[in-house]
Amino acid sequence: MPKETFYNLSEEKRQRIINSAEKEFFRVPLSKASISNIVTGAQIPRGSFYQYFDDLNDLYHYFFEKKFQGFHENFKKELENHQGDLIEAWRQVAKKVLRRIVNGENSIFFENAIFGLNIQRDQNIIDSFANFHHPENKAPEYFDEIDFSFLKIKSKKDLITLRHIMSGIIIQAATAYFSKCDSGQKVDLEEILEGIDKQIDWLKYGVYKEKEHD
Repeated sequence: MPKETFYNLSEEKRQRIINSAEKEFFRVPLSKASISNIVTGAQIPRGSFYQYFDDLNDLYHYFFEKKFQGFHENFKKELENHQGDLIEAWRQVAKKVLRRIVNGENSIFFENAIFGLNIQRDQNIIDSFANFHHPENKAPEYFDEIDFSFLKIKSKKDLITLRHIMSGIIIQAATAYFSKCDSGQKVDLEEILEGIDKQIDWLKYGVYKEKEHD
């Protein structure tokens, strides 16, 4: 996350940096982004960049989180709507997230983010896709609203594992959509959304049929 010096800047200067970062991250994936382009666009010395951020990844994760702020709030609301049912709340949010990723004003940015994703390096981004991003030593703010009687979860580690599975569902769906678009194939968003439903059903109910008993 940004250093305190970034937050101490004037609103006008912070916005220049964010606007310049947005232009760069909409242009290319993180792996091809240039600090030089960002500082030139923001009209700040290159040395000043490191007074505000540890590195380019630090700025990128901050920028990504800003784009995802509304999703986090929506997830908590869905948890309330579904009486703490984590899977059903995430089902609704996942489909809303996918629609906004592929059709929203930030679709180019998210396409770059997905195709430039490095699984080992970008775990914060992966967590954000499931609306579970939070420090490892702190429970998410909605933790107490989850009804664990629905779940076979016994620890925070189990919850982290589940969120990674959920992250994979939305990332795979978005990747499928953008890949088909880029290759010129016809894309049926509703079909991809149905695929999300099926995967969540498998996660919720399993893929084995109930055995008949004598």
